[in-house]
Amino acid sequence: MKNNHLGVIYIGLILSIIVLGVINKSNLGLAQNQELIITSNISNHFIEVGEEVDAIESNSSIKIPLPSQEWNITDIDLTFNNIKLERETIPIEENTTIGFYTLGKETRGLGVQIKIIEPTLIYGVEIYGVTTSDDLAELVQVQINGYDDGGLNPDTPNDIVYGSTQLNMTRTIGWYTQMFPTPINLTAGNYYLILNYTGPGLVQSDNIYWFYNDVSPLYPELHISQYIRNIIWYWTKGVDNSPFLYRVIQRTNRTYFPEDIAMTAEINEQLYPVLNGVSIGQGNLSVSGINFCPSRDILHININNNNSIGLIFNLDYHITMKHLLKSQGMLTMQVNQPNNFTLYPEISGDFYNYSVRFEYPFNWYNIKVYRDDIDISSSILYGSGYIIIENGTITEESEWEITANSPNIVLELDVPKVNFEPSQTLRFSVIAPAIQGNYTFVLEDSLHFELERKKISVINEETTYNYTLSSNPNEGEYLAYVFWNNLTAAGVKTQTFLVNIDLFPIIVMTTLIIIAISSVSGFTTYKIVKKVKKEREIYRKSIFNKYMDVVNLEYIIIVDKSSGINVFDQMLAGKKIDPTLISGFLDAIRSFGIDLTGSDTQSQTIKLEYQQSKILMAEFKNFRLTLIMKENPSQDFLESIKLLSYDIEEQYGKQLANFDGEIGQFEGIKALIEQRLPLSLIYPLKVVQKKEIKLNSDERDMINKALNLMKGKESNYFFVSSLLSERKGFQTKDAETILNLIEKNIFQPMMSY
Repeated sequence: MKNNHLGVIYIGLILSIIVLGVINKSNLGLAQNQELIITSNISNHFIEVGEEVDAIESNSSIKIPLPSQEWNITDIDLTFNNIKLERETIPIEENTTIGFYTLGKETRGLGVQIKIIEPTLIYGVEIYGVTTSDDLAELVQVQINGYDDGGLNPDTPNDIVYGSTQLNMTRTIGWYTQMFPTPINLTAGNYYLILNYTGPGLVQSDNIYWFYNDVSPLYPELHISQYIRNIIWYWTKGVDNSPFLYRVIQRTNRTYFPEDIAMTAEINEQLYPVLNGVSIGQGNLSVSGINFCPSRDILHININNNNSIGLIFNLDYHITMKHLLKSQGMLTMQVNQPNNFTLYPEISGDFYNYSVRFEYPFNWYNIKVYRDDIDISSSILYGSGYIIIENGTITEESEWEITANSPNIVLELDVPKVNFEPSQTLRFSVIAPAIQGNYTFVLEDSLHFELERKKISVINEETTYNYTLSSNPNEGEYLAYVFWNNLTAAGVKTQTFLVNIDLFPIIVMTTLIIIAISSVSGFTTYKIVKKVKKEREIYRKSIFNKYMDVVNLEYIIIVDKSSGINVFDQMLAGKKIDPTLISGFLDAIRSFGIDLTGSDTQSQTIKLEYQQSKILMAEFKNFRLTLIMKENPSQDFLESIKLLSYDIEEQYGKQLANFDGEIGQFEGIKALIEQRLPLSLIYPLKVVQKKEIKLNSDERDMINKALNLMKGKESNYFFVSSLLSERKGFQTKDAETILNLIEKNIFQPMMSY
């Protein structure tokens, strides 16, 4: 008989282990169905291509505007027309070692012939001389007059004045520049440059000396003349072979072939020769593949020639540019789904022949382009690994969106252990697909609440994730998500773990001891011990959960689903918030990040997380029950919420179905809540002693502790949390005693929040 009892015990133990193993396997299979969506900010680059085309009048410094300083110049085409020399200074006579003529009291004018052989624009002249008085220069005009070819005084100035300016000269011998206010346009012919004194009479010592050359002059045929008086003032007959010293600042209308004057363009510190055009005055330059970034919003090109004289010309330019456009975007990753990339480029298209080229990674597919939320993929040019958005497709101030998919990269996990107990450290490692990018680790408990979300940059080939379980975790399957991504690829892997809070080893040990004493009585004792301990442990855990769930509860909101109006709300802890605002916010985001903790056809509990809060929403026919908590609730709490939903529907279902905006009719919901949730545990309590109620020693001791606590704080109320703190932490027995005293109405709430 004894051996038979032992056999039964052993068989029972083996069957229990097998059953537990089957349960574990079935739970692991269910965990694989969980899904989580992760988003990550990304960026990518597009290549903008555009052209600047214009015709301008320019000179030796060409300035072409660019869209910004970040554009690279790739090709330049320049066409020059009407190439002329800019103003130049032509020396007529500049030997400064000879004598001078005097402009003074006896001579009121001095002049020298100017010979113009082609149409010329005169900007000014330079004169070599000196004055004995600074005041005298203010009374003298520098003029260009006409030329008298015949008559009594041939080769002298006439009275036609083409332009004049006040003399610029001081008491130091040298060259002095005389600029005319307006350039003087002269045709081919002879003219006179004169100094003309127009002021009052001079003293003998006031003189201006203009130097001349009568020894081997450059242009000996040029005549000079003086304005003197012999009864009347007149210009003397012009004599040659002794011209005054002067230079002409001028510009002619002569055009040039660029190669005749060694015309070059300086681009990015490189000199490029300008080639001759079809006819004189024309030239062209083409440069391609230079990839030059001016680092400013103007392309500056210097034009040089062998005359050291600036040029003027008409210019047609055609500049091709490209720009690396950085676009922000979003990557969405999900288990068993392809990765979704979305880019939001800012495409301007505000200049000639603009287009955008996007080169996408080889693993991307299903490329689509949207303009103002309209799919225009059919209008896009597709190539091998790239797309081009052409100028005709681009409109001003449009919003652009480019989407693509990529397959999940397979992640390799090293998981040494999948079964854990309270306070143990859950650990595994992952091998990186590439030494770049980021990991996002997410761990959910058996109720599918997030325990941790951690983002880690990839710096090594292998990365380890650790999480230490609490001393009182929720029992069951935990699900870990591992997301990896860089800017162009992503992958996700899930792994389940079993957290076991089981007294089975203790029961086995106890049973074996009992078996050693007596097989028959041992078998019976084993069953009793197992049942008692299991029931006691379940009861102790329910007491703990009942207390912790209520302590963690911050806000209760009940909303009419059809109107969105709060019919009841109650704040229990935390900061005061606007219940209408929070319920509207929850309604707006309830479709994101939602996980269902129940699937009843009449009621289901929906949870989501926001910042540091855990949010539960119990959906029922005509109302939504929302609770905001600091920590994850227990399974007992979820059952209580479901029962509370049934209570509300039973008593207020008709009023909610025909809700007319009057919320006063729902005040009784508060009593229903307190029947299902022991909210008195967080209210301030007072002590009301009743002699007719029998108390045990633990209850009397707890009452005395409460009275002493109030006396020490000189208060007429106390909080359960303070009372438990006095008892050196949470004890199940103490919590049980407090609940009994609340039920006996000895510990009475003074108020509710």
